[in-house]
Formats: sequence, structure tokens, C-alpha cells
Amino acid sequence: MDAILMSLMAALNEQLLINIYQRDTEDFYTGYVQALGKNSVLVATYNDAGLADGAVLISFVAISQVEFAGADLEDMTFRMRVAAAEHFKSLPAIKAPLHFDATRDLTLQLATQVQKSGQLILVMLADDDAYLEGQVTAVDTDRLTLSVFNKFNYTDVRVMQVDFSDVLVIEFQGLELHLETALQADRDQLKHLPTQIHQNDGQLQAVLAEAQAQAALVAVMPKGGADQFYVGRVLALNAELVVLRLKDMAGQFGGYVALRLTGLQTVTTQSDYLQTIAFYSRWVAAHDMEKQPVLNADREFDASGDLIASLIQSAAAFDRVVRVRGKESGDQLMGVPENVTATGFTMHADDTDEDVPFTFATVQELAFGHIYAYLQEARMRQ
Repeated sequence: MDAILMSLMAALNEQLLINIYQRDTEDFYTGYVQALGKNSVLVATYNDAGLADGAVLISFVAISQVEFAGADLEDMTFRMRVAAAEHFKSLPAIKAPLHFDATRDLTLQLATQVQKSGQLILVMLADDDAYLEGQVTAVDTDRLTLSVFNKFNYTDVRVMQVDFSDVLVIEFQGLELHLETALQADRDQLKHLPTQIHQNDGQLQAVLAEAQAQAALVAVMPKGGADQFYVGRVLALNAELVVLRLKDMAGQFGGYVALRLTGLQTVTTQSDYLQTIAFYSRWVAAHDMEKQPVLNADREFDASGDLIASLIQSAAAFDRVVRVRGKESGDQLMGVPENVTATGFTMHADDTDEDVPFTFATVQELAFGHIYAYLQEARMRQ
């Protein structure tokens, strides 16, 4: 603990960009230390696109390591430079920033200020894997009362007493929480929709065709995706594959993905989470934040030909980064396709430093045109 505290003090005094790794999870935060309290640290955080994205209060007991240097921080520094140079869009400066006195309890100060502002926070507690989001409705000297808001299920209405001693992490003022604050302002008008999930029983083409005709959002879960799913609108469809124009978790344009229908587990056509993303999408569009200026969100696709082959060939010809998942493995590889032939190609695996062969027929997922592909391409051009 002494080593962690000394590292955080150095980061604060020298204003160093750091990674803070948490115990018992692969999650970590990247940013600059803003305040160092008796039991916790306040960090202004950055997201994977290199944009400032709110802040986090982390209890010392939740921290396993503080990192000052390495490939990840070097890459993040590059992303931050690109985001600034290319004028990536983010939330404007907060009109009423929060203020903290490092000599007083940081958690109590944060809880008091977010109660007054009404903004939502995300709380992670000890001995609980769940991430709780909601509004602080009351504050005592050693606890807060949280009115939980569940963006996945509008019928989940709870009020919880949270002891400060149980708090590991509190996130606040990021884009997603800003959007959720706007959404829950209409909480009384939100109508729960029963989730409609379609299993892959051979009828998904018809389900997706109807969604395409209605320009409706769907959530698509691949087989073996370890709970990973895509949200978007259907742009192209045939008997073998579907192309989605994706939405990220903030409702912003998230690139495209081509998916084999045989590789899909389910398609969800109605849910509260789809309502949430639809609201976010309307909000970011109304505030000119629907996409980053370097991305092309208006592509069209002809599904009558071998779309996987044409997309791979185009990516190889123009040095475009794609993310590929094959049939034999759930692992995804990201990079520029190489050694393209009439039937397949190779992708380079950085972890093994080997080229992995693919055939067009075995590609289950092909994602492209998103901000992380652009950033990797920018790094290649460096």
C-alpha cells in the first residue's frame, strides 16, 4: 500500500498520465490524479478513443498497481494527440465543475455534490460484482442513499443504502452517465417493453429483414461471444450474412460489422436497453455528437456478391484495419489483412508474432470502419 500511495503522490505532483489497475478484475483506468485523500484517489479519466471522459474515485484497497510507462500508455498518449488534432467530439466543459478538499473525506464530498446536481453515478461495491448506477438522494456522514436506475430493465426500481466503507469505485461525469442522467429525467414516462429474443432456429433472416424494413435497432449476439453483443441497424442482408451499422454504448456511430447468420446465437428486436440506445442516439444526433469527424457513417453495401471477400480485398488494398473472428476460434484478430488470395488471407497475431490463415468461408465476424480501426491506421502511418 505504501508503494501505491507513493506512486499516486508522484503522479499528482508531476501530473503524469498513469494506468490504475484494480484488484480481482481486468478493468483499469487511465488518467491524471486530481486529488489524493486519506482513503481514496480522484482521477480525471480518458476513454479508449483518447478523449477526456469524466472522472473516477477509487479506494486505495481496490488498487493493485499503478503504471507510469509502457506500451499501453504510449499508445494512449498517441490517441490523445490524434483526438486533439482531429477535433474528436466530446462533451463540452462542465459548467459547474465539482470541487474537492483533499484534507476532507473525498467520498462524502462527491456524494454531497452529486446529490445537489442530480447527476447519475456508477458505484462498484466490495463483495458485489454488480455495477450500480443511479442518483444519490440522501447523504449521511458515513453512507449515501442510491436510487438505482437500470438502463437494461426499467422495472428494476430499488433504493439502496451504501456505506462509504463498502465503496470501491465511483465513476461520474462521463458521457454515458451524462446521457443516462438525461434519460432518467423522464423516468416517470419510461415504458417497460418486454424483451423479444429470437433464437437461431433458421428464421433469423426473416427477423432481420423485418428490422431492416422498419429501420429498427436490433441487438445481435454471436455464438460463443462470451456475452458480447452488437447493437445497430441492418444495412445489408442475404441468406448467409448481415451487415449492421453499429451503435456504441453512448449511441454514437460505432462502425460496421458483417456477421454470418449461422454464427449468430440470438437477435433481440425489443428491449429496454434498445430503448435506451435509441434515446442516446437521438441525444447525440441533436447535439452534433453522432460520429467522430474522421469516420464514414454513410456507407452502403451490396449483399448480392461475396461481401466478406470484397471487404477483405478492399482492406488489404488500402491498408485498412479490420477485426476478424474465424469459425475455429473465439479469438479476434485486428489488423490489415495480408497475403490475400482467391479463397483467403492471413492476419498477424501480435501475441504470438505469427500469421494466422483464414478462408473467406470461415470468417464469422468482420468489423471495420470504427474509431479504433482509424486510430490503429493512424499509428501505422506514424
